[in-house]
Amino acid sequence: MFARENIRTMKDLVYTGAERFGDDPFMRWYVKKDLHEKTYNQIKHDVDAIAVWLEKNFDYGAHAAIIGGTSYNYVAAWFGIACCGDVTVPLSPSNGVDALADEINRSDSEIIFFDESHEKDIEELKRLCPAVKKCVHITKEFEGAESLDNIIKEYSGQAPTAEVKPEALVAIIFTSGTTGQSKGVMLSNANLVDNATCEPDRGYHGDKRLSILPIHHIFCFVCDILAAFWFGRILCINDSLMRIPKNLKLYQPKQATVVPMIAASILNKMRAAAKTNPDKLAIGKDVFGEDFEILYAGGSYLSPEIIDGYREFGIAISQGYGMTECASRISSNSGINDPSKYTSVGRTVAGCSVKIVDGEIWVKSPSVMMGYYKNPEETAKTLTEDGWLKTGDLGYIDEDNFVYLTGRKKNLIILSNGENISPEELENKFALFKPVKEIVVYGKDDVITAEVYPDPEYESDDIRAEIQAEIDRINESLPTIKQIHALVIRDTEFEKTASKKIKRNSITAL
Repeated sequence: MFARENIRTMKDLVYTGAERFGDDPFMRWYVKKDLHEKTYNQIKHDVDAIAVWLEKNFDYGAHAAIIGGTSYNYVAAWFGIACCGDVTVPLSPSNGVDALADEINRSDSEIIFFDESHEKDIEELKRLCPAVKKCVHITKEFEGAESLDNIIKEYSGQAPTAEVKPEALVAIIFTSGTTGQSKGVMLSNANLVDNATCEPDRGYHGDKRLSILPIHHIFCFVCDILAAFWFGRILCINDSLMRIPKNLKLYQPKQATVVPMIAASILNKMRAAAKTNPDKLAIGKDVFGEDFEILYAGGSYLSPEIIDGYREFGIAISQGYGMTECASRISSNSGINDPSKYTSVGRTVAGCSVKIVDGEIWVKSPSVMMGYYKNPEETAKTLTEDGWLKTGDLGYIDEDNFVYLTGRKKNLIILSNGENISPEELENKFALFKPVKEIVVYGKDDVITAEVYPDPEYESDDIRAEIQAEIDRINESLPTIKQIHALVIRDTEFEKTASKKIKRNSITAL
């Protein structure tokens, strides 16, 4: 009855989730010291009400932008939009008004859902986005906008009637590329459902999962939110990066999803604690809780040193690989305990095929996007006629079908002797070197150069000398063609995209 092949749309996920898990907890969160909870039945009830309101006020297939942090009402709005056949456009809450307006306009959004963090911007967004017909405040009543809570109350007990099709567009998710204008990735119901259900259920029903990453990121939305409906997990909301340690203690989760930067930060704090307490297993349990089983990392490179470091504290950590254009998982190292595979990003997930073409990773899967919204030129560059997605990532596959990444095709350093060098391969070697907060490696005048923003919290009498000594140490293990021969120290952070990736083309030394 609940076979994977019978769940084909976002609406199916919500409805089968309610049927399977009913009054079991779906989400928990704190408001100050008060714990709040919603069940799978309650999320279905609220999603239905929002979907009915949309059906009554907009034509089928309307586009709705949503801006805000992770919250129950954000999730209810997302699914309400999807369950009546409309299209969700989740936007980065860290973007400024002009950037938000640009993506609202380019996505043809007619509705804006927003929370308190963007109350000050809403009148300007209305002015800049003439196609917007209604604005909805996610968390409270607000002058000049509808209230989501009032919508749920007014349409309580009703259900949407629109047919939701698996192949229909359900989301436009903007990629914050490190060069050029963001592109709107078009994902269908089938794309998202395939990726949310690609991992087999290993008895996750009732497991608590701490959701840490921004909800507008596809990695968080698929692996935390959508997968919860498939597995019956309890989603626990982390309200601040500063409160991760406190929330781990409060919720006592079994799993959490992070980016490597967060993983490295937590590891460094545990290592600092180990200087006065030699019982590393006790430290691991104190930080993550008695029930914790595994930390999932994605979004960028996770060094083997971090994986080994966590295991010293009794914590399993697994890295994967994916991208928005594949909604999001391509491969996963979940359940892999072989240290020889730590540098890989795992085996491909169910239904996903990978091949290497001229060093580039190509992917074919039911999760692969429909294309870029109103951007046929970029779509043609990225998708082949027979459905292969050109990832732009360089890598290889070993004899056991494990995928390895070596860098980005567009970032290659091409020296005058014809050698191609991956800057990421060199940058990753500094992952746990405390004096370096940010690093970009590039070629200048035929010399491999490292430009570094030192960690301002790191105390040093001669930071340049310390960093140069580490470069010299790393160079000893590298062939001559890959060695770093110039160092630039900068006093400001690198310019970044909305998803906090460094904009390489903004580096003035290039």
